[in-house]
Amino acid sequence: MAKLELRLALGILVTLGLLALFPATFTFIGPWETGNHALSPPTTAHPLGSDALGRDTWSRLVHGTRTSLLVGMLATGLALLIGGMIGLAAGVVGGWMDEGLMRITELLDAFPALLLALFLVAVWGPGLLQISFAIGLSGWSGIARLLRVRIVSTREEGFVLAAKAMGASRTRVAFKHLLPHALPPVLVLLPFRVEAAIIAEASLSFLGFGDLTYPSWGAMLRDAQPFLRDAWWLVLGPGLLLLLTVFALSLLGDHLQQHANPQLRRRDTGASRCAEKSAIGL
Repeated sequence: MAKLELRLALGILVTLGLLALFPATFTFIGPWETGNHALSPPTTAHPLGSDALGRDTWSRLVHGTRTSLLVGMLATGLALLIGGMIGLAAGVVGGWMDEGLMRITELLDAFPALLLALFLVAVWGPGLLQISFAIGLSGWSGIARLLRVRIVSTREEGFVLAAKAMGASRTRVAFKHLLPHALPPVLVLLPFRVEAAIIAEASLSFLGFGDLTYPSWGAMLRDAQPFLRDAWWLVLGPGLLLLLTVFALSLLGDHLQQHANPQLRRRDTGASRCAEKSAIGL
């Protein structure tokens, strides 16, 4: 069953990746091309209908895949970089630096991540890079906490003490001995971080803070609001793709968790998975 779920998740993600990398291959109309058939139901010319401006829904969905995946990966990469640096510094140095960095992390946790991202986008402007940075800056705290805990639990191990006794510098101990042992549990949970970033981007676009120069699933859902009763196809496409993306990333994350933690294989409960995911603030 687990292998079937993994294959399903990888199949969905590979398909989405192909759509994001080669959108022109899977579409015949540009995402911004308007036509005379506004709010057209699904036809051979428009497989998923058209919106109020006559734009092809399928084309906008395919190009919106690139937007969602790009923002998800950029935001996750930034969160990993910032959270990794802070967690590593706090765990290795300890003392006043550990206390100070953890207080900053707790201060960030006091603000809802989406609200903080919304504030940053409002200040910087709704560009794609700005949105990615805003989501990344609002989502690194959980990574920092988890990495710091792993480093603190590892720094008194025999191989670390032996490296220190042999005269290894603090930097060498941190990057050669501590980080390789502390980082894998963080990497295992990154699919959940990508999932959260994609949802955040869709939420910002739905609220009107997205980059209007790129198609977005959240913006498509927002534009479809006035026509829910008469043009159901406008909601079906972006809602279904968003659901499939989150579903596939969740399946992949669950599989990686179970592979990394043998206890989860024997006791695969929702509570145990939620406990693992809460470690990075999800």
